Amino acid sequence: MAEAHRRITAEMLAEDPFRPGPVDFEKDMSVAPAFALALIGANVLAFAWELRSGALQSPEAIVAAGAIYRDKVFGGQAWRLVTGMFLHGGYAHLIGNCVALYVLGLAAQRAWGRSRALLIYFAGGAAASFVSALAQTRPAVGASGAIFALMGAVVVFFFRNRGALLARSRRIGAGLLGWGLFQLALGLLSPYVDNWAHFGGLAAGAALGLVLPAALLAGPEPSVQG
Repeated sequence: MAEAHRRITAEMLAEDPFRPGPVDFEKDMSVAPAFALALIGANVLAFAWELRSGALQSPEAIVAAGAIYRDKVFGGQAWRLVTGMFLHGGYAHLIGNCVALYVLGLAAQRAWGRSRALLIYFAGGAAASFVSALAQTRPAVGASGAIFALMGAVVVFFFRNRGALLARSRRIGAGLLGWGLFQLALGLLSPYVDNWAHFGGLAAGAALGLVLPAALLAGPEPSVQG
């Protein structure tokens, strides 16, 4: 009796080391991105200090606390470009930014690892603060500029590496892009939102996403044989 032919599927084949298959972005993704959780903790502690010190009582008080403010920044207090990233104007402002930081922190840590994700956050956030100080005269606070930097970098990551990722992984990038555009549109409708910081952070993050090598897709170093 003739033996029935078995159908060979892709799952039965060993992966070609010279042509690896698409990467599953969600596989092994940490649900507790260390760098994002640390930053969330720092933001919460800074907000608790704001409440205790009375930093939210007036514009003068928030400027004294370290807000981004054109006259101070360009008067020699460049450190405000960073301190302003950890101050918030209220509970809703803080909670919204912490949720966004956690979501984007998941993707950023998976793509670049903790050190490079942290670099994107601070470098992109400082650039966002600089644009904010350059473009407006009112005080500004919040982590959203740095968060938009993460968003810009992550969207660029998915766009640049779409051929190396599973189809369902590529849809994450499309979803984040849609969410980011929606947030920018909401910001344009409110005079209280620091849209300059958002656009500055988004541009800086996209630029960093273009130049920083992604840790996720870094292949093993080739072996050297004597």
